[in-house]
Amino acid sequence: MQIGVITNPNSRKNKGKPDRAARLQSIVGEMGEVHETLTLDSIKPVLRDFLRKRARYWVADGGDGALHWMLRKGMEVLQEEEFAGQQMTMPLTMPTNGGTIDFIANNVGIKGDAEALLTTLCLKIESGHLVEETEVDSMVIEGIETSEDGDRPFRTYGFAVAAGGVGQRFFSKYYEDADPNPRTIMKVLGRTILSMPVSMTPLRHVPGFGRLAEYADHIFRPTHARITMDGMILPGTDYTGIHVASMSINLGNVLKFFGKADQAGLMNAIVGTPGPLMVARNLPRMARGEEIVGRQVLDRPCREMHVEAMGDELLEPVIDGEFYRNVRSLSVRVGPRVRIPKVVGKKYTA
Repeated sequence: MQIGVITNPNSRKNKGKPDRAARLQSIVGEMGEVHETLTLDSIKPVLRDFLRKRARYWVADGGDGALHWMLRKGMEVLQEEEFAGQQMTMPLTMPTNGGTIDFIANNVGIKGDAEALLTTLCLKIESGHLVEETEVDSMVIEGIETSEDGDRPFRTYGFAVAAGGVGQRFFSKYYEDADPNPRTIMKVLGRTILSMPVSMTPLRHVPGFGRLAEYADHIFRPTHARITMDGMILPGTDYTGIHVASMSINLGNVLKFFGKADQAGLMNAIVGTPGPLMVARNLPRMARGEEIVGRQVLDRPCREMHVEAMGDELLEPVIDGEFYRNVRSLSVRVGPRVRIPKVVGKKYTA
């Protein structure tokens, strides 16, 4: 078996498409298998089967979040006794531009939807043509989640983390949209800019302006945390920005960050206490993908970062577009390099 595909029929993009798995299976044919994963718990058994059948390519029918869970569950399966003894490595893994931002696919040059990408991949394999691949750094992310049953450790893998502050709260607004897309980025950004002068002036007390002021208040509300970066404890405990990534990110061709992460073996942390005015002054730099500047912000390469929640409020980090709730502490370090096939899809017609 060459190709193993997982697809989530409950995802936003697949709802109302009961024939989704069958359609993808018709493309891969005898070259691979397509399996529906209705829950997160159903991913591991499928990936075990893919490993046993020596599937060379793992394909996630979805965007950044779909690849995130494939990577996390795949790493867990590889550490199981059955596979660890064989010293097996992660197969080539590929997202399919099915998410709302798709920064991973954009970063490595993958273009096209799932149908087009699978068609191109199958044609290349069948004809014996080389499937170009690239390697990118991942991050190992370990944390402590709090629940009614007590604290529970977890480990996952990813490429970008908004642990608190502006980035995390931006995504909370972004995912409130019924159909988040690049236009939603502009909408959240526009409303943030519009609400800033209201929240910073007596206008906030004028009838009708209160809700607008609350929007900026939410976006710029500090996250209470203690941060250690490469062994150095950062000053203060109130941060309006706690972000780190192992690759550069392009948010819908609107905002670009983490350019320093494109150095192999390094992450790029953007951490600090910038206020609304400093963030606004840096917007042109963010649009161009340049370093964020200011005395209250640190935009630098790093190899490890630890974040510990202070006070009663726990962390709610966003990892590759996926929310993790009630997190007491989070440690992020450079992880294994992940091999991704670089495929440009040709339009598929049934």
